[in-house]
Amino acid sequence: MKKMFFFIFLGGCFSLISCDPSDQYSKEISKIDSCLTVIDDINEKYNGIEFDSLALMVDHVLRNEDTLKKYYNPDTLSMDIGVRMNDCKGIRKTLKGVRTKETDFRIEIEELTVQFENLKKDISEGVLTEEQVHDYLARELFDLNILEVSFSDFYENQLVQKRYYYESVPYIDELIVEIKNEIQEE
Repeated sequence: MKKMFFFIFLGGCFSLISCDPSDQYSKEISKIDSCLTVIDDINEKYNGIEFDSLALMVDHVLRNEDTLKKYYNPDTLSMDIGVRMNDCKGIRKTLKGVRTKETDFRIEIEELTVQFENLKKDISEGVLTEEQVHDYLARELFDLNILEVSFSDFYENQLVQKRYYYESVPYIDELIVEIKNEIQEE
């Protein structure tokens, strides 16, 4: 009888050892690792964005628009000036609030990193039920998807707007110099 209890006890110990949460949830842990890699990629791109320069670009465009409103009163607007001003308007509108975006993205990147790392730790330590593992992972995946889409849109947009800035703003700067020179000559 003692031997039977001993073997039952031993069997129970082996079953506990073989139910390592890391093994049981290896698929989920692998998914978390791939999500952390995605967050690292987003963070690397984020760190490559020159937010100060973007804010200065918007300020420059705003000053140019104010100057043109003040001094430029054409009978007709040339097509080239119209296209360049449209580019500048796009810069102003789509990069407006760039400092807020900088802060929001930084916070979201940091929070998601911590949340995924904590979830991985909790899963590995067996702290969560199966339902909690699936619920929490689904929620974090949802949040990561939102970050990934919004950041990707912003990242691509800032690349386009920088190109417009370097193509159009020097043209507008030159136009403003010409207008001011004409005013001084009068």
